[in-house]
Amino acid sequence: MQNYLLVKIVIIFFITSYSISGQTYWVKYGWQVFENAGDARTKSLGSAVVTSQGATIASLYNPASINLNAKHNIHYTHQNRLGGMINSDLIGIPLKNFKRPFNLILMYEGIDKIPDTRDMLLDFGLDGMPGTGDIGEGNGQVDEGERLDRDKLSYFSQKQTGIHLSTSWNRGAYSYGMAIKSLFHNVGEFSSTGIGIDLGLISSLWNNGKIGFLIKDISTSWQVWNNGTVERFKPILISGFSHQHDFENQNLKVIGSADFKWDTNGSKNIFKTFGSNNTYLMLGLNIKYKERIALRVGQNQINVTTLGLGLSWSDISLDYAFIGEPINSGLGSTHLISFSLDSNLILRYIDKL
Repeated sequence: MQNYLLVKIVIIFFITSYSISGQTYWVKYGWQVFENAGDARTKSLGSAVVTSQGATIASLYNPASINLNAKHNIHYTHQNRLGGMINSDLIGIPLKNFKRPFNLILMYEGIDKIPDTRDMLLDFGLDGMPGTGDIGEGNGQVDEGERLDRDKLSYFSQKQTGIHLSTSWNRGAYSYGMAIKSLFHNVGEFSSTGIGIDLGLISSLWNNGKIGFLIKDISTSWQVWNNGTVERFKPILISGFSHQHDFENQNLKVIGSADFKWDTNGSKNIFKTFGSNNTYLMLGLNIKYKERIALRVGQNQINVTTLGLGLSWSDISLDYAFIGEPINSGLGSTHLISFSLDSNLILRYIDKL
């Protein structure tokens, strides 16, 4: 019954997405809350985690991952980016009261006090007098003799809220997953709502090794704005592999991973994007000691080195990530703090009340 419901939702989505009226544009950016979201563990590994399993948040990077539920399965991450200009929060929880495994991830990203200068220009032309019709008047450019009125400076905010619901199936050596996601976007007085579908696969083809595939926005996800504009997004393809080596005498585990990302957005012919600036390589190295302490290093898709530290106890784990920005960008650094706990810990605490 649940499988039939999922199929029905997908069919309705495809019919609806192709029947929307209004001006449609193919765009590259818009679902940034999903692109920027993640926890400290994955971000410190350069986001090279398409093969990652065993964590609630892993389903965001590949919905095929949730067959292996993490012990610390209730997750929260706070992210501070670009020197504090952007703040975001993420909550991930498993939904256990179903025959199938489901993961629910909620995310929020906001930017406040963005200057709005659209009404500041006193566009009076070269003579500086309104209504004379001289050269430069009303042309929307700052000409000689014109100025900006500081009293007309205003501010607006941008807010994105995302919902990510995923499930998965096992077929022999393969795990398949599907995620349905929705985005609510507000920019000043404008707002939009969108929906998209991701498909993923993970397989262990050799001992201690995995391969993974993810197709994001396989449905060419769309965003409908309140002014009638429709934005469409082309698929993003990610493939990768990882390998774990155990040093049993030293109680060490070393996991190396590499992901290749192909973003087909921003091009009229998606096949011409292969080998261009739309392809990225992400790398990660995770060193664990007794499953208690983890040191992490990676390289993300903009070739920035990422660093992280993880501490884990029986019921709780803490993770931290530091991500720099490109040299001379002036954008500041990014800090992430993640907190995860065992849901049974909450149940035990409730039972004691």
